[in-house]
Amino acid sequence: MTFNSSCSYAGLANLLTSYGIDTEDRIIALQMGLPYLFAYEDGQYHSGPMLQGAKWFNLYLHPLGLTFTESQLNREEVPLFLQTHTPAMLGLRVTPDRKHAVICTAGREGEYHFLNNKHQTSPEPETLDLTGSALLSRLDETVTVGLLEKVEPSPTFIRPHLESSLNVLSTLQAELITFCSQEQSPAAQRQAMDALFRPILLDGVTMLELLEEDRLASNLRTLRTQFIKALKSSRPLILSSCLDMSLLTASITNYVRLIAAEMETI
Repeated sequence: MTFNSSCSYAGLANLLTSYGIDTEDRIIALQMGLPYLFAYEDGQYHSGPMLQGAKWFNLYLHPLGLTFTESQLNREEVPLFLQTHTPAMLGLRVTPDRKHAVICTAGREGEYHFLNNKHQTSPEPETLDLTGSALLSRLDETVTVGLLEKVEPSPTFIRPHLESSLNVLSTLQAELITFCSQEQSPAAQRQAMDALFRPILLDGVTMLELLEEDRLASNLRTLRTQFIKALKSSRPLILSSCLDMSLLTASITNYVRLIAAEMETI
């Protein structure tokens, strides 16, 4: 992993080695236009590395003549499935409190081998060897298993996704302004951390760093620091009194301009 929360994109890069393609998470992200994409899925705003799965990975894969397919399995079905479907990507609890995407490189009854998609400096193991029972203990009740398959190469059309991203970002901005203008309890602030603020103040910053948009990334990091300070107070707050709302509005406007400029290149 070479950027924050990129385990699934590092996993995709690792899957591609089976097809003789040498790449990495950040190259995939940049080539598919990930820094310009925002979405509202399952009642949640997402951007950057939180845009995962076939819909997003195939923006990169289809021109290469590959497709990412997903199977939804009950936990008990996974061991047998992996015996005949490798390499495969799935979510696994690498530690008791940390779950992320790993690659099953080989599976047979009672013995499963995994490649752990991790940061180079992470103390986590690079590989995991698990028995069938140990594997089951690290899985959720329902598991999504992803595979690569060959298909006829086809172009991808990112413009509709960029147009949608502009609408999503505009709606997110309106919700942020409304949320910050009203008194919010500590619990509501914590809930909004992922629901509203993460797509722009965390994953958005990560994507801007990939684009080397340093000034805009720095402005959003300033806002993130202000928001974290407010969270740590653990008291009801009107966040507009703690956050530089002019900076927030200007930053989102500038992000919109980046997306619009990217559309002009298509």
